This record gives sequence, structure tokens and C-alpha cells, in this order.
Amino acid sequence: MYVLSPIILCISISLAGRVKVAKQEIRRVFMLGLSLLAVISVLGLLTVETGFADWWRFVGGWGLLICWSLLISALVLVYRRLRSDIAPPRPYRSPRV
Repeated sequence: MYVLSPIILCISISLAGRVKVAKQEIRRVFMLGLSLLAVISVLGLLTVETGFADWWRFVGGWGLLICWSLLISALVLVYRRLRSDIAPPRPYRSPRV
């Protein structure tokens, strides 16, 4: 199934636009992941000389690694933003009579 990971990575980037919390950070991390996969793909194209299937398997393996790292980093970014946006509880005040 890892041969589908580059395609799934592109789909996840399009779905990342629907995130409401930490939108800019998520977009930046996903674009970094896509750029990294593009650089690895070009380097793999220059180094793997056996054919398209082997090159795609190479890109798929790296795509899978990038997909998992993007999943974890997106969860961490959203968690950190949600934790920072929570206001501290207000102290209880007794009503004045």
C-alpha cells in the first residue's frame, strides 16, 4: 500500500486547507513535506536506474514516511495551538448582597 502514499500525500495537502486551528502552521508543514518529497523524487530519478516501478516504489517509501511524520506534526501543532488559546479559569466571586 505504500505505493499510494505520494497520491495520498497530495490529497492530504488539499484537505489540510479545511483545518480551522493553526492553519498557517499546518499549511507550512505540509508544503515542506511536499517539497521534501519532490526533492527526494528528483534525486531518486537521478539515482535509481532500473525503471519506473522501482523509482515509484522508492518514492512511495519516502512518501509513507513523510505522511506519518506530517500526521504526527499536525496533531502536535493543533494540540499546542488549542492549549495556548484556552483562557485561564476566572476566579469565583461571591455575589454582593
